[in-house]
Amino acid sequence: MESSRQEEVIKAFEFFSNRLPQGSIVDYDADAVTNAMEVVPKLLKNTQLPLGFHAKLRHAVSVLEDALQQYSLTEICVGFNGGKDCTAILHLFYSVVKRKFPDQDVKIKVLYIKSKQQFPEVELFIQDAVQRYSLDLISYHGRIKCSMGQLKSDHPKVQAVVMGSRRSDPHCNKLNSFSRTDPDWPQFMRVNPVLDWSYSDIWTFLRTLSIPYCSLYDRGYTSLGSLENTHPNPLLKVTDNKGVVKYQPAYTLQKGESERDGRNS
Repeated sequence: MESSRQEEVIKAFEFFSNRLPQGSIVDYDADAVTNAMEVVPKLLKNTQLPLGFHAKLRHAVSVLEDALQQYSLTEICVGFNGGKDCTAILHLFYSVVKRKFPDQDVKIKVLYIKSKQQFPEVELFIQDAVQRYSLDLISYHGRIKCSMGQLKSDHPKVQAVVMGSRRSDPHCNKLNSFSRTDPDWPQFMRVNPVLDWSYSDIWTFLRTLSIPYCSLYDRGYTSLGSLENTHPNPLLKVTDNKGVVKYQPAYTLQKGESERDGRNS
């Protein structure tokens, strides 16, 4: 909103605030990456965040700090497929790294395993993120297990992978903050800082900090897979007074347990 008179801006803001759904308006940080070092202090000072979020954030930061005590940056990479959870993890890890090494120009390694048919929007977002965070991108195409084997062969120094897994994800309910891969898999330490975060916690983190995320989430997609198995979440479908079907943004989903309702598998 712009005006030559401040009182008009205030009046307009109050008008929209009283009419838009709660949570629609957030403070905007045009350069969230540059300001990443202030992520944790900013969130911990925010008294408007959901109950329990501060404790989850402190735990996530503690897990990442422990990982950086156990492994050097050359021994860690971040699993990054363009989804909301790993986007949150990437930004939080970037913040922790910048606070630990404020005077160093470090490059974070990220691992991207491509699906057979990837959304062009996801590919574009990943390339933008590589530029935005100045990342060292490691990319493979194929099954996860085979790709992890390639990672072990091509980058033998990498010992740990930071992941955005949550307990509500398939096969993740028994994971710990630090969990080794299964015995029949290439051996890595899986670092899981946000296991106990909810769907809404991820969106609280992303939106409170104005962190850029994949544009598909603003078109009703709530969980991203590949082109052949991913659709907008039917719970976010709305029809306007002209009969035009649209989908509300992912962050408006009230039932976090239904985030995969747009996935065929």
